[in-house]
Amino acid sequence: MAQREELIISIRGLYLHHNCRGPRANQASLMNPPLMGELAVNNWTVYDGPGADAKLVARAQGLHINAGNWHNSFSLVFEDGRFKGSTLQVMGVVVEHGEWAIVGGTGELAMATGIIYKRFHEHNQDGNVMELTIQGFCPRRFNKDPPSEVLHRTHKIGTWGGHGGSPKDIVEPPKRLESITVKSGVVIDSITFTYIDETGKKHTAGPWGGSGGSPYKIQLAVSEFVKEISGTYGTFDGATVITSLKIISNVRTFGPWSTEIGTPFSVPVQKGSGIVGFFARAGKYLDSIGVHVRHV
Repeated sequence: MAQREELIISIRGLYLHHNCRGPRANQASLMNPPLMGELAVNNWTVYDGPGADAKLVARAQGLHINAGNWHNSFSLVFEDGRFKGSTLQVMGVVVEHGEWAIVGGTGELAMATGIIYKRFHEHNQDGNVMELTIQGFCPRRFNKDPPSEVLHRTHKIGTWGGHGGSPKDIVEPPKRLESITVKSGVVIDSITFTYIDETGKKHTAGPWGGSGGSPYKIQLAVSEFVKEISGTYGTFDGATVITSLKIISNVRTFGPWSTEIGTPFSVPVQKGSGIVGFFARAGKYLDSIGVHVRHV
């Protein structure tokens, strides 16, 4: 008999370059309005940031058809990172603010469903740049006795927060969190944690962030695991940073630390899984945070 669990898809900080070659865009479309039923083909590029040093991570390849508005039907084809070779099947209309529907997927994202939220970022000589936030789920099927390499696979979810600081991550695949230390003042200054890898070796990561704030240490019991983190992020000292943080285990709640102001976020994990590590961006403060998730 098969068991089913859901893989949470949560990807922020993607920027789609929507060029003017098709469908017709901006002032040109006002002078030459498209005809009903007109077709256009896209091959938009998607980067992991808005700057010139951003990395190409995916392409949006597909069709437009004009039916009073330009309707998209395309594949978001990932070319870099964990989802390389996987696709999301996407449909919706071309608007600067709004949503596209995820109606399927392949590879790691097989049978995905969800929403891609899009927001206008800027206009340049090539067209519009849209900020994307992907939220969705895809079912995963396992046999009654799943292979250990499938159950023990670690997934990354996030990040939430700003784009400042420098990227922080762990090298060895985590198996279990042992302790977490959060330093906070007006905002979250830093995070440090210890974890056990798949070989049983203990590692310490961090501190990621600055040296300010008061420390709050969580020592997890042997049978205790983190099932959710939540918090807020907003502007402080000229940058977007994590402004508050709360950690929930299967037996206790820790925090929230600092002041819950700004945009809220919440990262619950599915039953049978736990948060076993973190990754982030950090500088003077904790700019953003994401999680490593694993079957527990």
